[in-house]
Amino acid sequence: MIKRIDLLNIMLFIVSPFLAIPSIISGVIQRSKVSLFLIILIFGVVSYLYIPNYTDDKARYFEIYEDFRNSSFAEMFSFFFISSQDFILQSLFYFASQIGIPSQFVFAAVTMVTVSIIFYIYYKIIDTFPVSKTLGLLSLILIFFSFSYLDLLSGTRFMFATSFVLLAYYLGIIEKKKWAFLFLIIAVFIHFSTLIFIPIYILLRFFPNKDNFYKTIFIVSFIFLALPKTFVVSIFELLGLGGALQEKGNVYLNEDDSITQGLTESDSTGGLVIYYFSILALFLLYAYLIATHKRKNIYRNITLVVGAVINVFYATPTIFFRYALVFKFFFAFLLIYEIYTYKNRRYIYVYIITFLMNILSQIIISRNNIEISFFNKESLMLITIIDKEEVSSKDFIY
Repeated sequence: MIKRIDLLNIMLFIVSPFLAIPSIISGVIQRSKVSLFLIILIFGVVSYLYIPNYTDDKARYFEIYEDFRNSSFAEMFSFFFISSQDFILQSLFYFASQIGIPSQFVFAAVTMVTVSIIFYIYYKIIDTFPVSKTLGLLSLILIFFSFSYLDLLSGTRFMFATSFVLLAYYLGIIEKKKWAFLFLIIAVFIHFSTLIFIPIYILLRFFPNKDNFYKTIFIVSFIFLALPKTFVVSIFELLGLGGALQEKGNVYLNEDDSITQGLTESDSTGGLVIYYFSILALFLLYAYLIATHKRKNIYRNITLVVGAVINVFYATPTIFFRYALVFKFFFAFLLIYEIYTYKNRRYIYVYIITFLMNILSQIIISRNNIEISFFNKESLMLITIIDKEEVSSKDFIY
C-alpha cells in the first residue's frame, strides 16, 4: 500500500516538480523509493530545461543531434565508430534524431541514469546500517553537494561515464561481482579518459586489503604536486603508450592546458579565486584521509588509490580537476560509510560546508544559465514545462 507521504509527493510533483522538492527530500530521508524516483525525475527535469553556453560540451551535442537528422547510419558509423573510441552518447543522439525524440529528452535520460547510479550506491551503503534521521539527512545533503552540477548539466558525457566507473567499483570491489568489470568497459566507450580506472580497478579487485601499501602510495603521490608537466609527459612517453591512447594523451599532456590558458588570458579575479578554492577544497579532503589514517576499510583504500592517481596529473589542471570529480564521489561514499560506522558527525559538517562553497561557486559561474533556464513562468508548473518550446542551437547563451 502506498504511503501517505508518497501520495502527497506524487500529487505535488504533478503540479510543480520544483515546489515539491522539500516534501520529496523528506521522503528520501525516510528511504522512500517513490520519493527517490521523484527526486531523480527532478534532476531529469532540470537537465531538460538547462540551456548551455555556446562553449559548453552540451551545446556540441545539440548541434550533433541536428546534424544527425539528415545523416544515414553509415555516415554516423564511419564518423564515430571508426574515428572515435567513445561513441555511446553520440549513438543515443543519433537514434533519438531518427525516431523524432527531442534532444532534451536524451539529456534528461542521461542525467537520470547518472543520478540513479549514484543514489543506488548511496542507498546500498546506508542500507547496511540502522535508520537514523540525523545521519540520513546529513549523508543525503553530502551526496547532493558532492555533485558537480556544471559538469552534470553542461559537460554531460564525463559525468555519465563517471557513474559507470562508480558502479563498477562498488559492485566489483565492494560486492565482488565478477561481471561488474563490464560497467568499466561501458564507461570507456562513453568517455575514453576513464580508461585509467581499469588498472586501478584490477589492482583493488585482486588486492583489496593492502591498507598500508595504499597509504604509502597516497603519501608518495604528493611528490607530483611539485613536479612540472614535462616530467609527467616524459613518464607517459617512457611507458611507450601507442595508438588511440597515445593520441588522447598527447591532446591533454602536450597541448596547452585549457584551464591554465583560460586563467592566463583572463583578467577575472573571480576565476582565480574559484580555481584556488577548488584546489584548497580538494586538499581538505586529503586532510581527512591523513587525520584518520588509522582507520581501515575497502572504501578508504579505493579513495586513497584514486587520490594518488589524480595527484600524478596535478601539473595539468584540466585532467586533474576532471578526475577529481570521481575522487569526490569516492570520498563522499567513504565519509558516509565512516560516519555510520564510527558515529562521529563532526567531520561531515566540515565537508558539507566545503562542498557547499563549491556549489555556490558553480552557481556564480552559471548564474546567467540558471536565470534564463529556470526563472520564467514556463519552467514552474509541470504542464508548462511539457508544453515548452524545444531548445535548439539558436537558444545558446553567448
